[in-house]
Amino acid sequence: MKRRTYHQFCGLAKALDLVGERWTLLIVRNLLLGPLRYSDLQHGLPGITTNLLAKRLKEMEAHGLIERVRRTPTARSFAYRLSERGAALEPAIHALGGWGMTEMHTVEAGDERRLEWLLVSLKRRYLGGMTLTAELVADAVPYAFQLTPDAISIQRGAAPSPQLRLAGPALMLGPMLLGAHTANTLPASITVDDSGDHLEQFLGAFRYPERLPVLAADDASAAEEGEEVRAE
Repeated sequence: MKRRTYHQFCGLAKALDLVGERWTLLIVRNLLLGPLRYSDLQHGLPGITTNLLAKRLKEMEAHGLIERVRRTPTARSFAYRLSERGAALEPAIHALGGWGMTEMHTVEAGDERRLEWLLVSLKRRYLGGMTLTAELVADAVPYAFQLTPDAISIQRGAAPSPQLRLAGPALMLGPMLLGAHTANTLPASITVDDSGDHLEQFLGAFRYPERLPVLAADDASAAEEGEEVRAE
């Protein structure tokens, strides 16, 4: 496969030769939480066309960034997951995401927001020093959290024997993960199953933005009426 190149003997230029095309790093972001089928990838990348997604996946596979796998031994369809080389992009994703947060002031009408994008950002905002297994269930979709003193893992799927389980609509869980609530101010729509005093520990595990993004007027009205507004 012929690829475009900057023809510069520079690490940054060489990296951009591989991941500088539009959508490539966003595909990497979405795969940081685990493998996804083609249809799930397309759903998680609002605005991408199916032809362009197919092209990007083909390029990324040829460059050794992703690989196709069967999610179960009997599955007929394939899913895509990051290769070891692709997963090595995670620090760059977090660095760019942290840098870009300075531009996140107001959520304008029409801006897409997804809870999974927020979950990826939690990995760079983990403060460390904790040991906890937790499960977050957003709109019936489970995510497993494994907190250790030095690292955090967040993956799609149920957590094994979680010490803390939080479940509710993404609309409510998103603000919680941005620091909008304490253990005593959670909305009634969020259910908590806590085997000990883990909720406060979990909510204090992350570095939160100094202020929450401001919703556009249309989104604020929708939230008041109980309509679905996805978290960032």
